[in-house]
Amino acid sequence: MSGPSTMRWYAYDVIAKRLASAEPRKDGKQTPYRGHPVFVAQHATATCCRTCLERWHQIPKGRELTRAERTYAVDVICRWIEREVADGARPGP
Repeated sequence: MSGPSTMRWYAYDVIAKRLASAEPRKDGKQTPYRGHPVFVAQHATATCCRTCLERWHQIPKGRELTRAERTYAVDVICRWIEREVADGARPGP
């Protein structure tokens, strides 16, 4: 199975494993710049580390992300990916 639901599940898994804890391992360096569309989207949307989440999304560091905050980050990531796909699918001038 592939498509938006698979991408969303993957994004949620990445957020849960790499950002959700109060003090993520290698915070600030845990998200690669390449390798998967979710990683690219995380950098484009400032959902790549706890510092960016705090600075750009007002989600404080030093505590575990709530379920609502995890869902918010996944929504931001998936919307960015959807826009990128839509922009790439448009015919040129």
